[in-house]
Amino acid sequence: MPEPLYSAARLSVGQVFSGAGQILRTHFWRLALNLLLLALVAVFGFALLSVATEQIATLRLLWTILESLWTNVLLIGFFRAIALASTSRPYEALAPFWSLREREAWLLALPPAIINVLLLQSSGYLALQGHTDPAAALAILQSPSFWLTIVISYFIGTFFQYAYALYAAYGMSARDSLHSATRLLGDRLGWLFFPLLVGLVLAAIAFLLVSIFAAAAALISAGNATHSPAFTGILTLIFLALLFPALIWASSCTLLAAANLVRVADDTRFIP
Repeated sequence: MPEPLYSAARLSVGQVFSGAGQILRTHFWRLALNLLLLALVAVFGFALLSVATEQIATLRLLWTILESLWTNVLLIGFFRAIALASTSRPYEALAPFWSLREREAWLLALPPAIINVLLLQSSGYLALQGHTDPAAALAILQSPSFWLTIVISYFIGTFFQYAYALYAAYGMSARDSLHSATRLLGDRLGWLFFPLLVGLVLAAIAFLLVSIFAAAAALISAGNATHSPAFTGILTLIFLALLFPALIWASSCTLLAAANLVRVADDTRFIP
């Protein structure tokens, strides 16, 4: 069982947003480095699995499940890295890889990896990998089963992300994390939809920034630069510069919101 870093709390949405913002402002650079190393390791794992897929294409479904499992285990490690940073522990560049050596982390990450991949397989989405047929893609997107799959995947993914956060930061076993996460289906139902609110906030900020940048570029160059490679490169750099803060803030929101799910007799106050 991991060492507990956080304790139970009753936090409002505003408090979660504020706490996540505080974590982002105070610990951005160390978490950004953690996230960069995590991304490099994730890409390395994906590359190995891609090679395996090319060699044994008949096992594509298995490789896809392994890719999803790999991503989930690394996400647990990133939750741990955020918790360590926000509790003023000594900086460890390899903190996100803590989950790779935890057997329970792999067991906790396995069910959603299998379920979500099988859902995507049943919707026909995975069949589009490696194909560029617009008609086939449009047919999949217009299928009600595809959107039903998206909805089911959201609820499963949200449930397990909270379980990951509980396991990584609240000193719970995998079993206890799942048990506490079931409060999403009871007296903490509202937090099941909290990631949608986080996504809307990030989408609104991204839309505002892109609109401001596009308007400024149009004024400066009379709209001619928007088709130049330089404009595309600048836009890409801005996207990457905003991606890390967005991922850190969104992950911190999930980590703090999970405090509302801990099953204890008395709630305690949490200050990040």
